[in-house]
Amino acid sequence: MILTSLLIICLLSLVSDVYLWYRVARHWPAPWRYMHWIPLCIVSVLIVMMLTGIMFTWIFSFGIYLFLLACLPRWFHALMALLRMPRAGMAVRIMLVAVGLYGITFGWKRLVVRETEVASHALPPSFHGFRIAHISDLHLGTYSSEPEMVERIVKMVNEASPDLIVFTGDIVNTSPQELRPFTETLARLKAPYGVISIMGNHDYCTYGPKKSASEPLAMQEEIIAMQRQMGWNLLMNGHAVLHNATDSIAVIGVENDGHPPFPARADLEKATSGLTAECYKILLTHDPSHWRRAVLNHTDIALTLSGHTHAMHLRISGWSPSALLFSEWGGLYKENGQYLHVNTGTGSNIPFRLGAWPEITIITLTSAGAR
Repeated sequence: MILTSLLIICLLSLVSDVYLWYRVARHWPAPWRYMHWIPLCIVSVLIVMMLTGIMFTWIFSFGIYLFLLACLPRWFHALMALLRMPRAGMAVRIMLVAVGLYGITFGWKRLVVRETEVASHALPPSFHGFRIAHISDLHLGTYSSEPEMVERIVKMVNEASPDLIVFTGDIVNTSPQELRPFTETLARLKAPYGVISIMGNHDYCTYGPKKSASEPLAMQEEIIAMQRQMGWNLLMNGHAVLHNATDSIAVIGVENDGHPPFPARADLEKATSGLTAECYKILLTHDPSHWRRAVLNHTDIALTLSGHTHAMHLRISGWSPSALLFSEWGGLYKENGQYLHVNTGTGSNIPFRLGAWPEITIITLTSAGAR
């Protein structure tokens, strides 16, 4: 899938650049007309580097910047020129560059707090009004040059005064060294019932520069150890029971379970072992596609919390390109009395967001007025 996407980007860039050369750029004075080819050359080099395993965060980020500010605007310019609207094409190109610059400069740091409510008659009365802060996909490596963003996340979560904080995976991009500078900051996340977390696909450390067969496992163990040192309750196919007076609810946490090439390591049977049918259950699972595959109509889990999609960092009037890949990609969903909430990312593995702003979600559980 990744190889196909890279090849499509390269082919579309080649076609649009050749067309714009013959229609526009070849008439420019030297050396400007030759500079027309620079973005395509750089894109080609980056793609070769990625395909040969030379992959660092800065390469990935630079490639994204180049795609947003050079390749994509040129595609639209070429299309409009082909439709004999070259001036309109240039206007669209300039607009796309401006929008891309906003998303790169400000959009991925525009942190918002969203609130939603989940109603269920199965919720024990003493948990009515219970507030959960749902955060996901921190991808801390992206914030090595913006550490104050992580400080803001912690401050805004704590100011919301949740009863419980949950994190639904992807704390890093490629390596545990991304987490090390932020352990003290993240340890300051506070709630009466603490922080419960799970692993996401990036937390298995199989991305990035080539690694030996043993390195990913050692990196996973380091990430697990650091989360527990921070005071987080990391669940790996297990559960935690939360008590309030004589009532209790269970938070279940499974390892990542996604379609290939993403790892599928969830064991719901093991994670729910010992829980009664009457128990109100909340599941943390990184990939929202797991809900429809194995939770909905297969279990008595009332509420599932996921992340992973990031809304592909783009949302326009309620639509995201994530809808092309995921049935449920962002927000709250309900079917046959079971709920799924997908957080579209508190952090960003790509330093760009537009419309799909980084979010903290406050979910209030209610036992009355269930629909």
